[in-house]
Amino acid sequence: MRLRKGLRVCLFCLAAVTVLIMAVACSPSSEGDTTTAAPPTVKQPILEQDPPSGETGELETESGTESGNTEEETANGNDELETPAGNRNGSAGQLYALTFEDMMKMDEALNHEMNYIAVDLSEMTQLTEDDKTYIIEYLQGFGAEIRDRTLDQLVEEENPDQSSPSLKGVLLRVDKVEINEDSAQIEGSKYRSGTGAIGVKITLKLQKGAWKLSDSEMTWIS
Repeated sequence: MRLRKGLRVCLFCLAAVTVLIMAVACSPSSEGDTTTAAPPTVKQPILEQDPPSGETGELETESGTESGNTEEETANGNDELETPAGNRNGSAGQLYALTFEDMMKMDEALNHEMNYIAVDLSEMTQLTEDDKTYIIEYLQGFGAEIRDRTLDQLVEEENPDQSSPSLKGVLLRVDKVEINEDSAQIEGSKYRSGTGAIGVKITLKLQKGAWKLSDSEMTWIS
C-alpha cells in the first residue's frame, strides 16, 4: 500500500513538472527574453549649431562686397548731382546771372532767330572762375549757345568788313554797377545791331542770403 501511494505522488509531481516545462516553452520569446529587449526611444532636443567656419567667411565676404557697391553707387550718384558752379547764392555770379536773364526778357524782338547769347565779362574783374561758370550755365536755359565775347571779337568773327555791325546773336554788357549792403543797381545794354539795341537799368535786393530781382526798366532804344 505504501509503495503504491508513493508511486502516485511521484507521478503527480512528474506531471506537474511536465506541465510547467510546456508552459515555459510555449510562452512568446519576446516576453521571456527580457535581457535583450531594446529600451524605449527618447526624443532628444535639437541643439542649434554654428555654421562651419568656411560658410561664415563666405557670408561675411558677400555682405562686405554688397556694402562696398552701395557706397560706390551713392558716391557716383552724388557726383552726377553736383555741378561745377555749385551753390552761388549771394555771390557776384548769381547777381549778374539774374541781371543778364532780365535783359534777355526785355525787347524780346531782339532775340529773333539768334544763334547765340554773348556776355561781355572782360571788364568784370571781380568775378571768379566759378562765378563765370555759373553765369554761362544759368543762361543755357534760353536754349542757345553761350559765349564770353566783346563786341569787337564778335564783329571780327562774323563780319569784319561791316561799317555798321549786325550780329547773328545778342550781346549783353554791364556798363555801371552800384552795390550796397543789401541792394545793387546795374546799368547795361542788350545789342543786336546799330539799329537794334536797348539800354537797361536793373535793381536787385539781397534777401535771406540770395539775390532777387526788384525792378527793371529800359533807359534808351536804338
